[in-house]
Amino acid sequence: MIVKNLMMALLMASIFFVGCISDLIPFGGVHEGTFDIDRLGTGTDEVDDMIVELELMNSTSPIKFNDGTAAQDGGEHYRFRLVVGDLDDENSPTYECRLASNSPEDCLIIESVEDGVWGIDEIITLQENNVDICSSGCRIQMTIMNGDIVTEQEENLQYVAQKSIGGPIGHTTNFWMGQ
Repeated sequence: MIVKNLMMALLMASIFFVGCISDLIPFGGVHEGTFDIDRLGTGTDEVDDMIVELELMNSTSPIKFNDGTAAQDGGEHYRFRLVVGDLDDENSPTYECRLASNSPEDCLIIESVEDGVWGIDEIITLQENNVDICSSGCRIQMTIMNGDIVTEQEENLQYVAQKSIGGPIGHTTNFWMGQ
């Protein structure tokens, strides 16, 4: 009788939480490559601080840099997005990094080999571009994805993740830019 009552209580509790659980939609992208953080930047009052250096460890397809036009959504063209500060605050500043040849706004991608493709073992640098993204210690979330980062409603959504040792691989990477 106790087991039956316990099962009934669990059933009732699960019915109560169904709405909460069904609202959680897992990320549907495919892990296509792995990078490692080579060096973190230091925030100052300048407008050209190095934010982070990244080395591509492996990739199943070429990692080309998106130029910000809708023509390059999906496929081999990847967006590099930074969210600075409180990730739960919808007003946290967001920046998209682009090559100098792709009309960058606040964040610049600097290649060690200037060919528009992030190659295996190549180190790229994300750097401020005439704006102060971080003047003191900042928490930054980085997403490298080939589709629409905000809606994640892209066919064949793919992402490049940070190298993981023993943990899960996620489509975003969090790090601190020091002071």
